[in-house]
Amino acid sequence: MSTFSDRLKLTIEKRGTTQRWVAEQAGVRESTISRYISEKNAPAILDILAGISTALNVSSDYLIGLTNIPTKTKTGESGEVLRLIRCFERMLPEDKAVLWALCNKYETEKR
Repeated sequence: MSTFSDRLKLTIEKRGTTQRWVAEQAGVRESTISRYISEKNAPAILDILAGISTALNVSSDYLIGLTNIPTKTKTGESGEVLRLIRCFERMLPEDKAVLWALCNKYETEKR
């Protein structure tokens, strides 16, 4: 199975939903989703999109407008984490001190 097929099937299962529901939400026929999962048909745009995003070192989510964060991460950081990093980089030293104090509280707190 291709990565797309595997991940599509796994995600549908993990979410506890159906191919029919995904098809309705995506505006396609259920048979289209079924063919993607069984690899009888794969959207050709995936290969093109993967190639372009790799060449430009940006995420495919960025290229199709799902996020405004162009960074392609290899470590799995979420957009939220990347946003925090960008903000931290622009902080004044006194603001960083406040943030570090807050982080220290959570690092030492027993859960």
